[in-house]
Amino acid sequence: MKKLISLIRACMTSDMNLFKIRTKKDKKSNGSSLAIVLAFFFMFAIWSNANILFEKMAPMHLQPVVLALFVFGTSVMVLIEGIYKTGPLIFNCKDDQLLLSLPIKRRTVLFVRIFKFYVFELLFNALFIIPIVIAYNRWGENVGWTFYLTSLVMLFILPIIPIILSCIIGALTSSLSSRFKFKNAAQIITSMIMLLGVLYLSMNLDRIFDYVARHASSINDLITKIYYPAGLYSTLATNFNATSLIIFVLVNIVIYIISIYILSLFYFKINSRLKNVSTSTHVSIDKLKIKSNTKNRSLIKKELNTFFKTPVFIINAGFGMVLFLVMAIALCLKADDFLVALRIVFDKEVILKNLSMIVFMLIAFTAFMTSITNSVISLEGKNINILKSLPVKTKTILMSKIYSSLLLTTPVILLGDIILFVKFNINIVEALLLVVLSILLPLASHFIGIIVNLIYPKLDAENSAEVVKQSTSSFLSVMIGMMLLIGTFAINMGMIGKIDPKILLLMVTGVFIVIDTILYIILVSYGVKKFNKLSV
Repeated sequence: MKKLISLIRACMTSDMNLFKIRTKKDKKSNGSSLAIVLAFFFMFAIWSNANILFEKMAPMHLQPVVLALFVFGTSVMVLIEGIYKTGPLIFNCKDDQLLLSLPIKRRTVLFVRIFKFYVFELLFNALFIIPIVIAYNRWGENVGWTFYLTSLVMLFILPIIPIILSCIIGALTSSLSSRFKFKNAAQIITSMIMLLGVLYLSMNLDRIFDYVARHASSINDLITKIYYPAGLYSTLATNFNATSLIIFVLVNIVIYIISIYILSLFYFKINSRLKNVSTSTHVSIDKLKIKSNTKNRSLIKKELNTFFKTPVFIINAGFGMVLFLVMAIALCLKADDFLVALRIVFDKEVILKNLSMIVFMLIAFTAFMTSITNSVISLEGKNINILKSLPVKTKTILMSKIYSSLLLTTPVILLGDIILFVKFNINIVEALLLVVLSILLPLASHFIGIIVNLIYPKLDAENSAEVVKQSTSSFLSVMIGMMLLIGTFAINMGMIGKIDPKILLLMVTGVFIVIDTILYIILVSYGVKKFNKLSV
């Protein structure tokens, strides 16, 4: 038992530093305040939406149905987030060799990892459940101490089934991907599909709310049949039964233990295959050729390999590219509905004369909300000293990260541009200016990301998720991009209809040429100095 407690403490201590920020003196500060502020902001948003829905359903006495719906939705979100986190927290962990060399049973190692996973999902689950409970407290009927007891128990028990399901899905996708050369493909594709599904649902919330109101009783029955814990929660909230609650808790604990046992039977086989290096067969030594590349090309290739071999990096940075193509295709399929919606702001003639500005705003949204370079320095980790020792100029190293990012963003944006150009019949001059802006806008975002990452590097991260998702540089880059996006939207919305779109696009092009030039100068001067000072 002492070994188990010590192992849990060690694992949790090392992974909880993703909520902390290191100062320049390399001392851990209370940087968790940033995570706390973001958590409260998110919980306030959940509470606001829950409060609105409870208020609408209260006259019809449908609060328990809404509660069940929220709990079901929360469990789905925990499941999706769990699948996203399964890779770095459960499979293919960096500390495999260390833990497996200790005098500890392998099943114990797996239990500790799933327990750590449970703690993360418990925190994520709390972001939804706590504000929902607060909202229900206001609109629910006959709310008493039994409701709070049920909510407290459910807060700890509800993540168990989503965790088990995410581990099963993660094991299946990892087992599948481990048999191929590109081991992360299955995880990336699965995550992308689920993110697009969540996006689709979020864009149709009004229809979902109306449907819930019309089919409340049938939805409650369906949720109870599909996901019993959600139905049980709503039932216990209005009609408390201690026996049902105790049985539910015991069943979840038994399922948790059995799942760990079953997973332990093939978990380590999957892990060992994930660490194997795939090679081509039937290689003839006589025909073996060694290709040499230029320094710049080699560095770009290295950056692209890092991107495509890091699932969390692809999902976080590449989702914007996928979303751009989805929005471009959606605009083509539902262009009339979109143009009708724009008539709330502009006249029909103004819209038809400024279709190129709609394309520009879509490019700006994609460019500023997709930050690839905000973690490229941090992902070097302990290899940063090796990179600095190469016989290559620092400027070349930094610019190779910019070039590789452009190679990822430019083809996708240009493909979306072509689709929109054909659909909206954009004239040649405006199309050429939009093509130039499709390079200049992402270039500004790439420059900002790498400069911010040089100022706030995180070279001692335990895993890639900590760098890509929870680092200071990723947060600040997104915030700066958001401010640039809002500013760009505000200025262009004020200019549309007053200035010819060709002139407006030409002015924007000139502005971003200046911005990119300034950022380039900052990178090759200040950025080079910051890079040369980095060390682990």
